[in-house]
Amino acid sequence: MQNDSSPGLRRRIIWSVAALIAIVVLALGVYNAVALPGCRSCHDREDFRAATALTSHADIDCRSCHVPAGFADRAAYSLRQTFHMFVPLTGGAERDAAAVPDSRCLTCHADVTGEVTTSGGLRIAHATCADASKCSDCHSATAHGTATSWVRVYDMDTCLSCHVSTEQTNCDLCHESRLASGRIKSGTFAIVHGSEWRSTHGLGNTATCGVCHQESDCVECHGPGLPHGAHFIEVHSEYSAKKGAKCSGCHDTSFCDGCHGTPMPHAASFTQTHAEDAAARPALCERCHAEPDCKTCHEKHVHPGGAIGGNGTQGGGS
Repeated sequence: MQNDSSPGLRRRIIWSVAALIAIVVLALGVYNAVALPGCRSCHDREDFRAATALTSHADIDCRSCHVPAGFADRAAYSLRQTFHMFVPLTGGAERDAAAVPDSRCLTCHADVTGEVTTSGGLRIAHATCADASKCSDCHSATAHGTATSWVRVYDMDTCLSCHVSTEQTNCDLCHESRLASGRIKSGTFAIVHGSEWRSTHGLGNTATCGVCHQESDCVECHGPGLPHGAHFIEVHSEYSAKKGAKCSGCHDTSFCDGCHGTPMPHAASFTQTHAEDAAARPALCERCHAEPDCKTCHEKHVHPGGAIGGNGTQGGGS
């Protein structure tokens, strides 16, 4: 009799424990949906709290940005997170919570899509300029400041990817203030135009420099060809051959070799061995050279009197 009841007793114990865990998880999940103490229990580090307190979102409830709206959705979310504490199968914090979707930003900031907004000395028409972007692409640090693990902010180079298509962009189109205190203080632009600009100005996207800087601003130090325009790659060989070219001031040979597939620029001794390279890898030569480049040299140099004879036959036949 004792042997027959033991399996049943074990099953009842197992089911009782499982039921108890389910009740605890459900209770904690519902409690989290209402009070959500779980966020602060993990994210209450001193540095995180201090950085968050300095932002304009310091008084906003965590749930407003990181948890779906509505009690049912929040309860379901809280249940998943609480269950993960006991049985780590769900992958922890969901991506939906880590990356705030645009829809939650727009519950408070819907006005940005219909007008030109001004903030931090900058004007922006979000409907046009941010049409294909997520809010977090430019504003990831808005709520937690320096505590944000991956800071992404608006950047001058991003704006100039479109504005560089014009010969000159009016600064006042985007900038409310022309004083230094009112200009961009973060991102690549701040680095390349800061107090150490002489050593950092080459770290940005040089294809955008021409919007504000003319070649005469750069040529004294860099030689001809700077600032590089958006289509500079198509004509860079012309500038590299100009008198005063200083390509090696920024680029080492490996930078050129990556595209050309052969040491560039050609060494002085290259003429003596180029026939072997041309025969082995003609496609590489054709990236820069057309057939007339070869004929100009070979027909007049290899055959000093001209490759074509007076009577129109090859080799100067009589």
